[in-house]
Amino acid sequence: MAIVSIQKNQVLFEAGQPVKELYMILSGSFSVSFPGGEYLLQSGDAPGICELYTGSHVATCKAAEDSSVFIYPFSGTISLEMLFKRSPEYCVVVTRSAFRQLNHLLRADELARLACSSMQIGFSKNHTLYQECCARNQIEPGVISTPEPFVGEDPLPVWAVSYYEGFQRLLSQGSTLLSKEPAVPAGLIASTDVDCKKVFASLSSLEEYQKQVLSLYLNDTREDALTMYADLYLRLDSNSSDAVFVYDFIKQIITMLQDSPLTDKALLDKRLSELSSVLHTAPGQAASTDTKTAETNVSLKDSLQTILAYSRRDTGFCVNFRELVTQYKNAADKTATDDAARALRQRITTGFYELYTSIFFRAINEDEIPMPVRMFLYFGYVDEELAGEANAEYLSRAVRLLDSNRREGVYTLYDWLKAVWEGKREPSRNEFDEDYSTHIRTLKATKQITPAEEAALLQDAQKKVEYELKNMFPTVNKMTFGRVSTFCPLYSEHNLLKRPDSSLVMPQTLKEILSNITSIDYGAYYREYVYTNPAAGMPQEFFHTEVLPDIILTPNVGTRGVMWQEIEGHKRTTSARMMLSVFFLEDLRQTLVRLTGEYRWEMCKRIQGPRWNDLSERSLTSEYFDYIQFYKKNHELSAETKEKLKTALQKARNSFKEMFVQDYLTYILYESSGSPRMTKTARTILFTHCPFSASVRETLKSNPTYKEMLERYHTLQTQQLHKFEMLERRVKNTGSELPAELSAERRFLEL
Repeated sequence: MAIVSIQKNQVLFEAGQPVKELYMILSGSFSVSFPGGEYLLQSGDAPGICELYTGSHVATCKAAEDSSVFIYPFSGTISLEMLFKRSPEYCVVVTRSAFRQLNHLLRADELARLACSSMQIGFSKNHTLYQECCARNQIEPGVISTPEPFVGEDPLPVWAVSYYEGFQRLLSQGSTLLSKEPAVPAGLIASTDVDCKKVFASLSSLEEYQKQVLSLYLNDTREDALTMYADLYLRLDSNSSDAVFVYDFIKQIITMLQDSPLTDKALLDKRLSELSSVLHTAPGQAASTDTKTAETNVSLKDSLQTILAYSRRDTGFCVNFRELVTQYKNAADKTATDDAARALRQRITTGFYELYTSIFFRAINEDEIPMPVRMFLYFGYVDEELAGEANAEYLSRAVRLLDSNRREGVYTLYDWLKAVWEGKREPSRNEFDEDYSTHIRTLKATKQITPAEEAALLQDAQKKVEYELKNMFPTVNKMTFGRVSTFCPLYSEHNLLKRPDSSLVMPQTLKEILSNITSIDYGAYYREYVYTNPAAGMPQEFFHTEVLPDIILTPNVGTRGVMWQEIEGHKRTTSARMMLSVFFLEDLRQTLVRLTGEYRWEMCKRIQGPRWNDLSERSLTSEYFDYIQFYKKNHELSAETKEKLKTALQKARNSFKEMFVQDYLTYILYESSGSPRMTKTARTILFTHCPFSASVRETLKSNPTYKEMLERYHTLQTQQLHKFEMLERRVKNTGSELPAELSAERRFLEL
C-alpha cells in the first residue's frame, strides 16, 4: 500500500497486463483507452476497477497530467473487503467510480453498434449506387465482397443501462449504509466487473466488424471500393453528371476513412498519393459550390437570434435560452450523466418545447418563414456552430428536399401539426392512451368545464394543437431519439453518427419500403368493414379496405421507430400512427417491418378486445399467446429449441408481443425468401393470419417446408372465391351493376 507520483503521459497500466493492484486517483487525471473509445478519470476515481476480475487489463490507462495515485495490492474479493473495512470512506467512492466507468463503456458500446449498422448499410447503399452508375454508362462493374449483415445484440439486458445510471445517481448523494457492510460494495463491484467483461467483449467484436468493413473500402491488395470507384471515374466523361457524382462519392469515402481511427493511415496516404491525378477538382464545380455555401452561411449566421426574434417571446426567456444553448454548445461531454449535465439538458428541453409552441402558432399564419425557423421546426436546429456549419448548410437544402418530396401519409412534425390545425387529422393519444375528445369529456364529467365549454373545446383548433404539443410531441421525441438518459432536443453535430444526407428519411423512400412490405404480407394494413347495399341484394357483407399508416417524422437524430396508435379514436378504418426520427441512424426497412409487426399485434388486440388471448376465439394474438405460454409442453419442439425460446423470452423481458415482433421480422426478412428460421408452430400461426402474397407463394410452392400450408391456403382461397362468385351472381340477378366495393374485395381475395 503506497502513494505514487505519476508524470504526464506515463502509463499506469496497459492492456494485456495482469491485474495485481487497485488504484485510487488522489490528484490529477488519467485517460483510459479501450477498443472503441476512451474516457477521462479524475480525483476520487479508481482506474481499472472494472477489470479487477477479468484476470488482465483490457484498457490502457495513461496520466493526462502530473498526478498521484494510491496503490493497494489486489488478490480477490477478500482483499477488496479488507480495504473497505479498513477505510469505510472508500466504499461509496470506489463503487460509484465502477458504475460511472461501466456507464462510459455502455455508451461507447451503443455508439459502436450504431456505427457498425451505419457502415454496413452505407456500404451496401454505396455499392448499389456504383452498380447503377456502371449500368447507365455501359461499364462492366468491378467485383467486390460485401460485409456480413450486422447483428447488433446488446451485451446487457435493456434494464441494465437504467439500473447502473440510477445506482450512480444514488451514490452521488452518498450512502453511509454501504460503509457498514463492506461485503455489499465488494459484491456490487464483482457483479459490475462481470457485466464489464461482456461489454468489453462486445466492443472488441464491434471494432473487428468495423475493421472488416473498412478493409472493403481500402486494403493493400487494391481489390477495394476506393480503387473501383477511382477506376470508374477515369472511364467516365469528365463533363457528365455521373462523373461529378462519382467524384463526390470518392471524396466522401476518403473523408470517412480519414475520420475513422481504425483506418491504416499510412496505407491511405500512400493510396491518396497514387490517386492524386484522379482526385483533382471536378471542372466547374468548386466555384459554384463555394459561392452557394457562402450565400447559405450568410443566411444562417446567428440562427438562434433569428429563431428567438421570430418567436416573439419575452426578453427574459430569450436571454435565458441563449445562455443554456451556449452552455450546452461549450460542454466537453454533451452526453455526461452527472447531475449538472442532466439538469442542463432538462432546462433546455423545457425551454425548447415552449419555444416550439410559440413559433408554430406564428408560422401557421404566415407564408414566408425564415430558413433558420423552418430548420428549427423540421429538425430542432437552433445554432449553426452546434450543428456544424456544413451540416447547417445541408439542413437548409434538406428543408427544400422534404418540401418537394411530400407524399400522402408522411409528415414532418410541422406538417402534422398543421394538419391537426386544419382539422384534417385529430390529435394523437397521450401516453395514458387518452385521445383529445376523451380528455375533454373527462373534464366535463369531473365538472372542470361546462357542457358549453366542452362543445367549444371539441372544435377549438388551437387547443387541439396544444394538446398534441403537450402530450404527444415531448414523449415521442424522446422515444424516437432512442437514448433517453442523454436526450436533448437540439440538433447537435455530436449526435450524427453518419452523414446527414445518408440518414435523412425521405417520404418517397418510406412509401417504397411500405410497398415492399405489403408485397410480401399483402394483408398487413387491410381492415375489415361492414358493407350494406340492400338494393343490390347485400344487406350486410364483411369486406376489406387498405388503410396505410400515417408516419410522422420527429425533429431529431434518432435510432428508434415507435408504433404510437393503431387507429384514430374508435373507428377501425382510420390510419395508424407511426413515429420515426427525420434523421434515422438504423436500418429503415427493418424498423418499418418491426413497426408493421407491432401494428399487426395491436390491431388484433383491438379487434378481439378483452378476449385477445382467449384460444376459444382463434386469432393471431390468442394462438401466439398460447404457443409462447405453453412452449415447454409442446412435443413438436426439441429440447434445444425450447432452451432457445426460453433465452429469447428472457431477452424480450417476458413480453409475448416482443417475441411475436421478432418472429414477424424473421418471417418477412427470411421466411418469405425461402430461408426457414422459425419453429413450425410459429410459422404456421403467422402464415395462417399473415399469409404471403401470390407472388411469394408462387416462389415457395416447390419448397417442402411450406407445401402443406400452401395447399391449405389454396383450398381456403378457392372456397372464399366460390362464395364470392355466388354473391356476384346474386347481385347481377337483381339487375344492379357490380358495386366498386365488390370489385375491390375480389382483388383482395386474389392477392
